[in-house]
Amino acid sequence: MTNIAVFASGTGSNAVNIVKSFNGGSRIRVALCLTDKEDAPVVQKMKDMCIETQYFPRSVWRENPDVILETLRSHDISLIALAGFLCFVDDRIVTAYEGRILNIHPSLLPAYGGKGMHGKKVHQAVIEAGEPKSGATVHVVTDTIDMGPIVMQKEVPVLPGDTAESLEARVHEAEYELYPNAIAKVVKSIGKNAEVSGEEAQDAVNAEPPAVPRSVDDAWAEALGVSNNVPPVPQSAPQPAPQYSQQYSQQPQPGGYQQFGYQPWPPTGSPAPAGARQSALQTAEPMPPTWLVWSIVITILCCFIPGLVAIIYSSKVSSKYFAGDIEGAKRSSRNAEIWIIISFVLGVVSNTLYIPLSIAGLF
Repeated sequence: MTNIAVFASGTGSNAVNIVKSFNGGSRIRVALCLTDKEDAPVVQKMKDMCIETQYFPRSVWRENPDVILETLRSHDISLIALAGFLCFVDDRIVTAYEGRILNIHPSLLPAYGGKGMHGKKVHQAVIEAGEPKSGATVHVVTDTIDMGPIVMQKEVPVLPGDTAESLEARVHEAEYELYPNAIAKVVKSIGKNAEVSGEEAQDAVNAEPPAVPRSVDDAWAEALGVSNNVPPVPQSAPQPAPQYSQQYSQQPQPGGYQQFGYQPWPPTGSPAPAGARQSALQTAEPMPPTWLVWSIVITILCCFIPGLVAIIYSSKVSSKYFAGDIEGAKRSSRNAEIWIIISFVLGVVSNTLYIPLSIAGLF
């Protein structure tokens, strides 16, 4: 299992998507969320998904980054994903995790990147320039803002009449598919060992391609000892390119994180057909038992009030599961089971005491 950390400052839509994409599988999981804003909406969202979340004020991020590094090391973090993180990332953190800190930017870098270019400012600049297309870019974080090696990009069209808000919504949809794919690709590059150093990770990225080209998916399948049925794409000759182009494609390819059972969420493109959401969740993990029938039976036969509580928890299991909150569904299932037991015990105790007390009352 490879542990990753998410740094976030805002609403956390990309952070939530990353958790839902990976934490139902067995290869990669979000183990930690760090934030520079104590009251950011992402904090509660991560807690609701049972992700450990820690807050550090900006003074710590800027003046004492060793505290951040110690926290990351104590959680065995191999890769960091910035998801709407607007705080300064100290050079000491970048150096310690060289080649293993990713960021997603809402444009096709290197265009419309750099200091001050974030959120709606980017989309407004794209529209005002009359660009026919925009998109999202996942890149490696370096000491220069938005200038690290590009891992993946995904294009979206700029439509007539677009506003910054409508373009932003379309780019967000692209981000939800792009970011998990890029994370999976980088995890494959640095290998399964969560303790690989930043220098070793960068060496793996910069290494010359083998004499007989093979895909990253084949290499990862070989390391895991599993079969990869996706045939490699024939290559005529190695092409010189920047660092990451030797191992990462610029567009999501078959055999990305979906091959491990992970699903992008929310679905992108046109509305999903009926049952698609259920199928996506079941791919990651089956729904826990609802105990609804037992809750109703125990309410009728034993103790009414705890039985009613069990019914309430039972009804929450499926609603939380199909909303994507698998951990919440598990908690509701366990609570329903506990209240069923309480109702049964109280029913037995009350009936056991009723008979001798009734007899005593007759005499």
